[in-house]
Amino acid sequence: MILPYYDNPTMLEEQQRKWLEYPPELRSRLHVIMVDDCSPRWPALPHVQQPVEALGLGSFRLYRTLVDVRWNWIFCRNLGVANATTDWILMTDIDHVMPRKTLEAILDRKLNGRKAYRFSRVDAPAMSPYKPHPNTWMMTRALFDTIGGYDERFSGFYGTDGEFRRRVQDNSEAIEILPQVMVRYPRELIADASTTTYERKAPEDRTNVRRIVNERKEIPGWKPLRVTFAYERLL
Repeated sequence: MILPYYDNPTMLEEQQRKWLEYPPELRSRLHVIMVDDCSPRWPALPHVQQPVEALGLGSFRLYRTLVDVRWNWIFCRNLGVANATTDWILMTDIDHVMPRKTLEAILDRKLNGRKAYRFSRVDAPAMSPYKPHPNTWMMTRALFDTIGGYDERFSGFYGTDGEFRRRVQDNSEAIEILPQVMVRYPRELIADASTTTYERKAPEDRTNVRRIVNERKEIPGWKPLRVTFAYERLL
């Protein structure tokens, strides 16, 4: 599980509470990589409440980007995949929690490594149905590499997940939405569940995304830029 973090201390604590509710055997099969996207106010490290061993996960690793770039979850996900040690990766946002039944189902089900998987979704606390998250993905690392990963040319701009989704469609056998759910925590429930300090859909976003797409067309055999920012490992 790869989770970007940006000034989300209360949401991080909620994630840890949910992991600790899993049975020990199930917890031991989950490997978590969290990447702190250079949080300026509340870095992640002080909010890892339990010693890594006490979390009982298969592994827990924490990295931190050394430069604060607007909407740089792109780099965070690329870095997480680059350091993953499992064949399968699950990439989501920190405001999405995986219920025990969902984790059990995906660990026990035989999945197709040529497919990319998404999840159904509900909204906490009522657990009311909500449209599937467009940027929660489960796939093999090999498929991620075939797709090319996220392109860090888009770091700094909002609304670029559709560009990755189109490449998933072009380079996978299919995209399948699983019936198992992820639980979304809205900001009305946990105030720092998602980023509040950056503007979404700022005027410059669409213009620059379009510019970058056009510039790439002029690069023969272009490939996504991956892991291009300085970082450090903290845990």
